[in-house]
Amino acid sequence: MRRSSGGAHNEVFGNVVRVSKAIGLGLSGVIIVVLGRMAATGRLPRNIFAGIRIPSTLRSDEAWYAGHQAAASALTVAGCGPVVVAVAIAARSPSDEARTLLSRIANGWLLGWLGLATIQASRAARAAAVVS
Repeated sequence: MRRSSGGAHNEVFGNVVRVSKAIGLGLSGVIIVVLGRMAATGRLPRNIFAGIRIPSTLRSDEAWYAGHQAAASALTVAGCGPVVVAVAIAARSPSDEARTLLSRIANGWLLGWLGLATIQASRAARAAAVVS
């Protein structure tokens, strides 16, 4: 009687899942970095899809650009954490517990820096509204 090689199948499936999660995490970080760089150079116009969409930045184009330029550095740093963690997960094949911890760290990093970017954008947009 032949035994199936379920162990090898599970290992392949596990690797596919690990790499897929790493790609998703890394892609989210890359998108945030690109948005941060676009914001820094004034190439992120007011739109309905991307950017820091809070009342103070949506008041005018001047407020939008002022807010996003103020938040550009924090946006860029926010995206770097998930990219670094994604590379580590894809390259090193950590245990499930370590991968979960790394993902939580990356998400905390992302949310913390995005929170700072939102505060910076709000302050700069309100200041731009006062000047206008």
